[in-house]
Amino acid sequence: MTTDAEAGTTAAIALFERWTALWNGDFSDPESFLAADFRIRFGSRPEGAPDTDGLRGPSGIVDLIARHRAESPGRRYAVEGVPVVDEGRGRVASCWYVTRADGSQKSGIDLLEVVDGRIATVWSVTGVRRFAV
Repeated sequence: MTTDAEAGTTAAIALFERWTALWNGDFSDPESFLAADFRIRFGSRPEGAPDTDGLRGPSGIVDLIARHRAESPGRRYAVEGVPVVDEGRGRVASCWYVTRADGSQKSGIDLLEVVDGRIATVWSVTGVRRFAV
């Protein structure tokens, strides 16, 4: 028998997995897991990178990720470990890493705010190398 807390944790982890799949190019039905007023906040913006502070909604992030993938093909994103869920605050956090086409890696941490079962806001910090494992 699954408790409500276990079901909530499972659903939150599934949202993080769906978020990762989006970064891997699975653009199917983003409205099913992203809030209509979705926002993303990056911890830093490299010189020449697009300003994402005004980005809103599922179509905005899909467009950004599609451009990113076109500019840097062959990247593969993966969750590092099991996401941590704070149901009381509606938040899910996890480390992740990306493997580039040349085999090099870098990693980051994303914190998702979940409202009504959808990702409403993401805070994302990316490093220049992979975290030591």
